[in-house]
Amino acid sequence: MKTSALEKYTVRDVLEYRGNPQLNYTIGDTNTVEEALALMDIHDIVSLPVFGRSKVNSAMESFVDIVSVYDLRDYIIQSKDLEDEVQFQLLSGRPSGNPTVLQHSVGQVVQSRKHASKQISASAPLEQLLQLFTSMGQHRVLVTDLDFGSEFPETTADENTPTVPQSQSQSQQNQKPAGNRQRGRSIDSGCSSSTVEYYEGGHVVVCGLTQYDVVRFIQHHNHELWHSLDASAMEIAMERMPRGAASLPQIAHLSIRDSALSAMKRLRDTQVSALPVVDADGKLITEVAGTGIRRLRSHNVGMLGKPVLAFMFNLDLSVAHPYVVRESFTLSQIMSGMLRMNYRRAWLVDQEARPISVISLTNVLQHFL
Repeated sequence: MKTSALEKYTVRDVLEYRGNPQLNYTIGDTNTVEEALALMDIHDIVSLPVFGRSKVNSAMESFVDIVSVYDLRDYIIQSKDLEDEVQFQLLSGRPSGNPTVLQHSVGQVVQSRKHASKQISASAPLEQLLQLFTSMGQHRVLVTDLDFGSEFPETTADENTPTVPQSQSQSQQNQKPAGNRQRGRSIDSGCSSSTVEYYEGGHVVVCGLTQYDVVRFIQHHNHELWHSLDASAMEIAMERMPRGAASLPQIAHLSIRDSALSAMKRLRDTQVSALPVVDADGKLITEVAGTGIRRLRSHNVGMLGKPVLAFMFNLDLSVAHPYVVRESFTLSQIMSGMLRMNYRRAWLVDQEARPISVISLTNVLQHFL
């Protein structure tokens, strides 16, 4: 590990730093893609633990996996019928009435993925967690073999348990018994979503950690990192380039004429969480993030056919100027800005305000390996 000061820490240290226990949000594998998007949108989260009927005891739930907004986005845009519905709504101004991909189940999304969420032991070194987040492209990692004993009070399904927005008949039909499941030590913010689940006997089933959790932890220990935080924004951007590269390649971007659907497809193909939108002079206007698809519903699927800015305006998505940094910004300043303003990335721009690179949470974590 490049930063020796972090070698003494483990995954458990990151978990313990996250703060007080609070309830989290979950979804069933029989709930629809649309319901998952609505739940993520309401609570401004990017991932949800998925539960299904236990194969051992049908009266209990068992953990299935974690589904992210990026999983949902990729599943939606690869649907064969999506473009037909988009075109129908653009021309008629109303839904066709035909079933769409948004009515598919969350379980179908999980099954369609090539890989399940990665797992790591709570006693594993922090370096191993960073490798999962960087080398393997994970946005969330499951933590195993935790035991908090009776630290958390027992909680069962009641009026305080978050539920998926749905009609009363759907709610009654899809309601799942909570048994003696308990929740604890979770964090749920605009950049992070995770959960710890307990069953009878206080045995921990699963806990999730995100990149944002680890960046917060590292920032908390910035007094131990010394010169590691003095790296400039340009140095951070160049770290992911092949050895010997003299400059950064031209950054992928969108114009104001690109449709939202083409933007989502490009996000999928480029394996990035956001793309910059630039004007005719190449200057940064705003960013289009994969999280924007959380506002998609059966009645507004046609918005995907509109230009990106029209899509954002019509779905009440923020078109505010994104977090911008210059070449001379230090990693310490970049991390502070991300955490203080709840950003997932920083756009590195030149003197003419044209984006030349992006510094993501993954890039930040990569710097410490």
